[in-house]
Amino acid sequence: MAVLRITKYGEDILRQKLKPVKYEEIAPRLPQLLADMEETCLAVRGVGLAANQIGLDLRLAVILLPNPEDDKLPPTRYVIINPVILAKRAEKMDEEGCLSLPGLWAEVPRATDITVRYTDENGKEQVKRARGLLAKAFQHEIDHLDGKLFIDLVDPKLKPEVKKIIKKLRPTWD
Repeated sequence: MAVLRITKYGEDILRQKLKPVKYEEIAPRLPQLLADMEETCLAVRGVGLAANQIGLDLRLAVILLPNPEDDKLPPTRYVIINPVILAKRAEKMDEEGCLSLPGLWAEVPRATDITVRYTDENGKEQVKRARGLLAKAFQHEIDHLDGKLFIDLVDPKLKPEVKKIIKKLRPTWD
């Protein structure tokens, strides 16, 4: 396993809509890739990591949902390949951050209850209803796979302030 470099805001791959992958083609490299993605995500205390955040053009992400009762227990892992949001219900504003924009937090609207279809790490199609933090994580990672960042959802009146914060933070990014 390895901790991989995370792409940062401004790198082209973060704005690319990633093409669907064929499970059979990526299956041989999936165990190592997922282990590296998980280790990378945990090393920076993230909840999710999309493939383009490590420089790969694969429609794939991992979500590591912390255990709400005991943070010493391992997180619940979701591997989402070629995910599609089928339904969104209810919406609220909530603070969000991103590993590709370290140190930046902003309030954005997200559905609080969604249904998603995806292929899991074993090649099985799944349909999952997600609420709360899991719903937010699915949406955040799927946005990455679509070439979108959470800052795209910020209230337009607040975008000049967000740009100022990014300009200030950028020199601190590796």
